[in-house]
Amino acid sequence: MESSMMAMTDSEDVPNDPGKMFIGGLSWQTTPEGLKEYFSKFGEIAEVMVMKDPTTRRSRGFGFVTFADVTGVDKVLAHGSHDLDGKKIDPKVAFPRRAHPKMVTRTKKIFVGGLSAPTTLEDVKNYFEQFGRIEDAMLMFDKQTNRHRGFGFVTFESEDVVDKVCEIHFHEINNKMVECKKAQPKEVMLPANLAKGRAAARGLGFPAAAAYAAAYAGRGYSGYPGLLAGYPTGNLNFCLPLTMDQLAIYNLHAMQL
Repeated sequence: MESSMMAMTDSEDVPNDPGKMFIGGLSWQTTPEGLKEYFSKFGEIAEVMVMKDPTTRRSRGFGFVTFADVTGVDKVLAHGSHDLDGKKIDPKVAFPRRAHPKMVTRTKKIFVGGLSAPTTLEDVKNYFEQFGRIEDAMLMFDKQTNRHRGFGFVTFESEDVVDKVCEIHFHEINNKMVECKKAQPKEVMLPANLAKGRAAARGLGFPAAAAYAAAYAGRGYSGYPGLLAGYPTGNLNFCLPLTMDQLAIYNLHAMQL
């Protein structure tokens, strides 16, 4: 996916910029210059992007505007309807403002990573029972191969047991060192995984648009098919070798911690 840009900043990142707005419903004739001219009346513009089809070079009907000050976003939203080049356009806050979730410090659940292929759920239970009573335990399986992915979760009856287990951090199960961490809610882990995915994608030459596509797929903009066309969405792993943390995050969306 290509884009026409003005006043480019570090667009290889997908920052949670409170001044960034997604602009949908653009006319095919709308240019970055026209988009900037329209929104300049609401505040100073730091960046403008009109997304184009890489084959036809035509606008995909949406883009992004980033204000230097977040007050510009407030003015746009307060304005009501917006019309540009004969079309009613649809400005949205690109990154909704919300408090960043805090890391969990007290929990009954741990993440266990680095398990060997022969290790079974019973092996995991038998090992951790020495620290305290277990409420639940699970290994995360690959649906295609029906083999576990090398990590899982153990839930104890007491938070104090979790503290004791995680103090040791590395444990030996079936002659292999495994890593234990306090399990974190998906709201905490996914933003971190997004950042890791961006860095990994840049390192292997993936375009910034792929990161944008995946980021916006989960933010309610899937109604604009051009935004997501041609790029993987959801888990930003881009078929890369995954760390134990990333493997865990891969399945966290399916779990309610």
